Amino acid sequence: MSSPVQNTSSPYAPAHDVLRRLAMKANGLTGADIERLVCEARQKARREQRPLEWRDLEAILTVAKPAKPESLRWRVALHESGHAVARLVLKLGRVTMITIDGWDGGGMVETDQPAVDEETEERAEALLQIRLAGRAAEKELLGSVTAGSGGTSSSDLAGATELALAMETSLGFARNAPLLYRATDDRASLLIYNPDIANRVNARLEAAYAKACELIRRNRMAIETLARALMDHDTLEGGELGSIFQQLEEMLAVLPNP
Repeated sequence: MSSPVQNTSSPYAPAHDVLRRLAMKANGLTGADIERLVCEARQKARREQRPLEWRDLEAILTVAKPAKPESLRWRVALHESGHAVARLVLKLGRVTMITIDGWDGGGMVETDQPAVDEETEERAEALLQIRLAGRAAEKELLGSVTAGSGGTSSSDLAGATELALAMETSLGFARNAPLLYRATDDRASLLIYNPDIANRVNARLEAAYAKACELIRRNRMAIETLARALMDHDTLEGGELGSIFQQLEEMLAVLPNP
C-alpha cells in the first residue's frame, strides 16, 4: 500500500490550498497524464526512501509543463484580463480566480455566479460581450487574434454561439417570430441548414463583438494593469486578486461605460 501524500510545502498551508494550486498547474491535462506524472513522482520518492510529498507533485508538474514564450504569455494574459475586466464593467458575477498557467498554454477566469432573478435579453447580450471580450482584447491591444477563442465545444466562440442561437430560437428574444419555440438539441443542423437563423445568430455575435471591442478600448489601462500582474504571478486569487481589483475599480470609475 502506498503512503499518503505528506504536506511539506508549508507548515501553514491547508491541504485544500495546496491541492487547488496543484489543480491549477494540472489544468488541461487528461486523467491519464496526471496518473503518469503521479507515478513518476511516487517513484522518485521511493528512490529517496521517503514518503511522497506535495512538493514532489508540484515539481514534476512544473518541470513537465512545456515552456511558453513570453509573447504567448502576454497574449493569454491580455485575453483573460479582457474577460475579467468585462465582468467588472458589466457587473455580472464575481471573479474569484484568474490564471494563465494552463497546461495547454491557455488560461481561465473563474467566477462565482449569483442566483439570477431576471433572465433578460439585456443580461444575455452582456454575457455575449463577456464571452467575446478575450478575443476583442487580443484584436484591440495586439492587432491580431489567435485560434484560442475557438476550436472546442467549450471555447469562447462555441459558448457565445450557443447563447446567441438560444436567444433566436428558444428564449423568446428573436426579432422575427419571438413566440415560436424551436428546440436547439441539434444546434449544428440549425446553423448549417437554416441560413436565416445562422445569419441572425451571426448578427447578434457581430453586434456583441463590436461592443466588446469598444469596452476593451475604453478600459485599456485596466486590462494592461491586470495582465502585467498575471505575468508576475501566473495565477491571481484571494487577497492578491482583491487588491488588484481595487486598483482597477479606480481606473474604471474615470472611464465612460460602453
